[in-house]
Amino acid sequence: MITGNYFELLREFFITDFKLRYKHSYLGFLWVVLKPLSYYVVLFVIWTSLLGKGEDFASYLMLGILTLTYFVDGVIFGMQSLYNKAHIILKVNFPREVVVFSAIGIAATNFFINLGIYFLARIVSGKPLISEFWYWGLLAIILETILLLGISFFTSIITVTMQDIKHLIELVLQLIFWATPIFYSLSSLPAWLGQTLTIVNPLVIIVSLLRAGLIGEALTINPWHILVFSVGVVVFTVLGYIFFKAKLPKIAERF
Repeated sequence: MITGNYFELLREFFITDFKLRYKHSYLGFLWVVLKPLSYYVVLFVIWTSLLGKGEDFASYLMLGILTLTYFVDGVIFGMQSLYNKAHIILKVNFPREVVVFSAIGIAATNFFINLGIYFLARIVSGKPLISEFWYWGLLAIILETILLLGISFFTSIITVTMQDIKHLIELVLQLIFWATPIFYSLSSLPAWLGQTLTIVNPLVIIVSLLRAGLIGEALTINPWHILVFSVGVVVFTVLGYIFFKAKLPKIAERF
């Protein structure tokens, strides 16, 4: 996919894109932190006021928001990656997947910055950073990153040929927000609804794994279901890459 000197190109794309993304905003880089933090404050105040959630709800909520924010950033950045680099793609010959990797790299950087702030808050509060099941958290991050690459391979091509797709994706992301157990738990839903969300919404498994790895929340998802999901994410991403490479020769005329 990407070899040799193209890693240098990937690094340059990443640095340039990261700087440009916040260059002309007054708060600049602070937006990386303010976006998930604002979600957290609003949801924490509302739901603790309504339901009287306990102390552990703070970490539960923040990990859900970080998972969702990473997903939303990755989908949007990846979707726009090819279109935003049209001026370079038309002039320079290089593996086009570099721009997709760069876009997801920026989303991942934002995620790890916010995760670092979460860890800092845990240190200040005297709580453990991770649980004994830390490997579930690592798996969650890996799976979400691979999934975002797969989605971006598809959507980056489709966006070039059909600009309206971004409106559909924005709608889907809104639905995913409500269909992901960020401020509620699956156990609070009817069994059939919880099972349905686990099947149709990949973030349900990912956020459950992350919480199990970092705060030791009991993992109620069947291990075989996790295995099938993991294999499915990898297969989906491979198919996305095949689609991406097959459609690339025809996108230049669309810019």
